[in-house]
Amino acid sequence: MAFLVKLALALKTYGTNDVYAYDQFSTWSRYLGVELYHVDPLFNHPPSMIYLLHTISWLAGATRLPFQFWLRLPGILADAANLWIVWKLLGDRVTERSVFWSLILLAAAPTLILISGFHGNTDSLVIFFLLLAIYLVERGASAWAVGAAFGLAHCIKIFPAIAGPLLLLHLARRGRKLKFCAAAGAVLMAAWSPFIFQDPRAVIGNVFGYRSVYGQWGLSYLVQHLAAVAPGFEPVDAAFKRFGTYLALGLVLWFSWRLNRAQPTAPLFAQTGFLFFLFLSVSSGFGVQYLAWLAPWVVSFGLAPAAVFFSASGVFLFLVYHFWAQGFPWYLADGYDVGFTGYLDHAQLLCWISVLVVLWVAGSRLLPIPAIAAHWRWAAACAAAAALYAIVPPQKSWPKPSGDKFDSHVRSVNAQSFLDLASALSARGRYAESIETARRALELAPDAADEAVRIIGMDEAALGK
Repeated sequence: MAFLVKLALALKTYGTNDVYAYDQFSTWSRYLGVELYHVDPLFNHPPSMIYLLHTISWLAGATRLPFQFWLRLPGILADAANLWIVWKLLGDRVTERSVFWSLILLAAAPTLILISGFHGNTDSLVIFFLLLAIYLVERGASAWAVGAAFGLAHCIKIFPAIAGPLLLLHLARRGRKLKFCAAAGAVLMAAWSPFIFQDPRAVIGNVFGYRSVYGQWGLSYLVQHLAAVAPGFEPVDAAFKRFGTYLALGLVLWFSWRLNRAQPTAPLFAQTGFLFFLFLSVSSGFGVQYLAWLAPWVVSFGLAPAAVFFSASGVFLFLVYHFWAQGFPWYLADGYDVGFTGYLDHAQLLCWISVLVVLWVAGSRLLPIPAIAAHWRWAAACAAAAALYAIVPPQKSWPKPSGDKFDSHVRSVNAQSFLDLASALSARGRYAESIETARRALELAPDAADEAVRIIGMDEAALGK
């Protein structure tokens, strides 16, 4: 049923602003190639994504189904595959009532329905390849196969690097570690070619330099607002904004080593889940689609943590998309201009706290964490609640709908993208291609007429000279 709901959402809605960003990347990369990394700093994806986006555009052109459907279909299929892999990884634990029902929650998770069915991104597909790598390790498969699966995950996004040290530590012999690294590296070099060789500095700079949005989630939100309430904390806010990513990665590295040394050693699946919850607990950057990173792993920790996380994240995501979509009916949920900070802070903090709860449960099962007396737990909870009340400002009233939520607005956005591309091509002396893209803008939206005619006239004059 969840699978069918996701398909219906993918067929009947456009999704978030990420969809027309991916559509723009697909179009611009045809004309600019590796130069896209210079022209558009927002393109922070591995070069292999260019091939995937071109395939999606081709499928949209060869069928009557739009780009946004084909962009979301891989994530929808990945959710189904991830459910199967998690089931196989859990093995006999599925007979435990708590684990069985947490697996059912994963199948029907509103978090994944909203992200895979509506948002329009590739995070579930990345998690599929990472889960596949873990499944192959647990089944004793060749290190070449494990490395290839891990490398494929990095062909879409690079966040699976979080699990890299843990996988390396889990592989028993030096030979297997070397084969794993060689296979992953070979897949990356093949899939990232030829762009990685044409301009390695631009590719590596954009892909590894991306830091996501600061101040929208968890610690970064609290530190930023604490600095607003108490100016003495401004240096802390600035330091966390600059070095927060390194702090998160440092903690991941340390706990990878610590988990590997714990006796008895927990399954790799549970250890990886702990690391992902740890990373998003302390991360300074955030996008709402990142919540898909956590969905499969929570099943390992039982029904109560799964119910807490899926409830909090499902409510938070529903409110975000409902806000961005300007109410029902949902079609386009554009968060570029409004974000959600200031409007949905309470829901965001509750979602973050649910991540902390799962992290605490996972840590208490995987690591020897000292027990804390009940009265100290209550005292800490009361102190945290008082601090949140002092830091979090009153929520803003939702703005009145502007009406820019339907297909006409999408066409205007895409038309502007073609006009921007035409200007970039014209500046490079590629006048015929500039005229071609300006005409495509003219076909999409009448309000692009003045700018399109200006560019076409200027380029035709340049061609005449």
